[in-house]
Amino acid sequence: MVETKLVKHREKREELLDLFRVSFGHDMSAELWDWKYIQNPFVSADPEVIVAVENGKIVGARPLLLAEMWLEDEKVKAAQPCDTMVHPEHRREGIFSRMNQFAIEYFKQSGYAFFYNFPGPMSRPGYLKQGWKIVAITETLYRFINPQKLISYKLKNQFLGTGLGFFYDKLLNTRIKASLLSSSFQVKVFDKFPGELKEVDDLRDKSTIDLVRSEAYLRWRFDQHPEHSYKYIIAKKGDELWGYAVISVQEQINGLVYGMIVDYVVKNKDIDCFRILINRCLNELEKSEPDLVSVWAFSQPEFRKELTKHFGFKSSSTFPYNRFFGKGYLVAREIDEQVVEKIDIYDKKNWRVTY
Repeated sequence: MVETKLVKHREKREELLDLFRVSFGHDMSAELWDWKYIQNPFVSADPEVIVAVENGKIVGARPLLLAEMWLEDEKVKAAQPCDTMVHPEHRREGIFSRMNQFAIEYFKQSGYAFFYNFPGPMSRPGYLKQGWKIVAITETLYRFINPQKLISYKLKNQFLGTGLGFFYDKLLNTRIKASLLSSSFQVKVFDKFPGELKEVDDLRDKSTIDLVRSEAYLRWRFDQHPEHSYKYIIAKKGDELWGYAVISVQEQINGLVYGMIVDYVVKNKDIDCFRILINRCLNELEKSEPDLVSVWAFSQPEFRKELTKHFGFKSSSTFPYNRFFGKGYLVAREIDEQVVEKIDIYDKKNWRVTY
């Protein structure tokens, strides 16, 4: 009989990594696992993980990323399900559902406000059956730097891809207009968390659901990542912090190199500041010669318009780009019933979401 319970994360790490390999067909390094689930500043000193056990062997696991979130002016605890694993020999036995139900009850007792996550097509129906609701389609915006390589990869034909990519670059790739880039802002780039960002949360839209960007969290999320490097870009008006962004260049499993605008916040939704910030992000990213640059802006229509109209980003949800990229979803579920009395967590307009 399969039992669902809590076990010590550190004691079962190797068994969990073995289950990850069997479940997903590839490895996760011990360093990345520890960073996600043991070094996270919001976990306890001796963290536990939800597992399903049969005859002393872990056959399922339900890790979660923990975070603090703003609900307008209130800080709450939230949990993001990640890396849900069920051994191939034990699928369709209800293990996923039982681990989910255990998580709902456990995190309710632990004072958490809600779950939010981005499930794939295989797991999404299971979440929806247990009370999760779709908040938004996670539309990704792309700016194509090397269309020849991208089209060659998609068509599996280098000659055809080179020709089509050349015409795409000449006819459809938007160039940044110089007139947009005049600004009274001073922009700086940092490889590590700079002291100027200690007040970064003051820039946020205080009417939304948003991540608490504490110094401890940002240092963990970006400075201490074991596999990727990040840069902070800040914009100041005089001595006052006005905008912030984080960028990264990452090679994907398929060999394509993505430049990523991972996070950004701009005071008062200032369009001039946003333009100068994104321009610097693109300039820094293009130094590394990525094949494309990606960003999320689906929860901020005013910034989405700037990215598509002035910076040449294309939506993953429109033709022909939807042939290249899959569709994702943001889903959520309240744990504390009083949360929905304060703000509707199922309304896309109430969220402020980046990578």
